[in-house]
Order: sequence, then structure tokens, then C-alpha cells
Amino acid sequence: MLPRYLAVVALSSACGTVEKPAADASIDSAVETATTYRGTLDATDPVTFGGQTFCTYMITLKQLVVELAITPSGQVRSGHVQDLNSETTTADCPNGTIEPNIAMYTLASAAPSQSGTTLTFQGAAANEPAADLIVELSTTGSARQATLGFHRSDADPPLDWSVVATLALSAQ
Repeated sequence: MLPRYLAVVALSSACGTVEKPAADASIDSAVETATTYRGTLDATDPVTFGGQTFCTYMITLKQLVVELAITPSGQVRSGHVQDLNSETTTADCPNGTIEPNIAMYTLASAAPSQSGTTLTFQGAAANEPAADLIVELSTTGSARQATLGFHRSDADPPLDWSVVATLALSAQ
């Protein structure tokens, strides 16, 4: 009986030591600190839309602000765009315009492109009118530039519109 007991004790104590796994280098590199880059534009050029059997309207995006959090390796971690939608029409138009209102967009996705990174933004549900926003982010040396493409998505031609604006971004 004693030899059997000693054999069990010997086997149970022969488990060895558990070694701590090596640190995962990919986890360390994924924790890059992002820098906020910001660009502003007082107003885009007015874009005309409508016409034909509709009134002629103009849309101007004012007080445009772009903020992107970008890591040193170029990954965009977060992004926000805001503008003031300002619609006007001709004096002979019997229909009104949409009241000036703030539109807000939040980064939905980022993907590499030939010229840098393509960013897709999700518009807030309260945006009026609803618009899609795609941003092409490019870097030349240390200079960053964002080309924003807004497209009204809640109306068919000729009442839809597209506005393109390019802004230089600077580290904050």
C-alpha cells in the first residue's frame, strides 16, 4: 500500500512549472497613440440643383469642420465632420427651402485606396437633408489633406446634389 501511495504522490508532484507565455508584439503595436487632425472651411461654393419642372435651389455647406484621430502608422481611429446646411432659392420660387441646420457625420469605416485612405461616414438621423459622405484622405510628406464628397441621398434627380470640398488638416 505504501509503494502505491508514494507513486501517486510522485506523479502528482511531477507536473512541472507553468511558464508565462511570451508577450504578443502585435498587441503592443496596436496601442499607438492617435493625433487629432483638424481642418475647417468657412463655406463651400454654392451648388445649384432642381430646375426643370422644379424651382432652382442652391446648397452651401458653411462652418465645415473635420476632425480625424490618426496614428503615426496612418490608421484612422475616429472621425467627425460637421457643417451648417444652408439652402436658398430664386425669388420667383413659390416653395420654401429647408431651414439652415447643423449636419453631423461619424466615421463608419476606413479602407486603403490608391491615393491614401477612403473614409465612409454615417450621417446623423437628424440631418436634413440626408446626405452620404465619403472622404479621401491623402498624405504628402507630413501634410494631410481631406477631400470630402457629400451627396444628397433623400431625393432623386434633379433635386439631389453633390458638393466637393478639399481641406488641409493640421495636427492639434
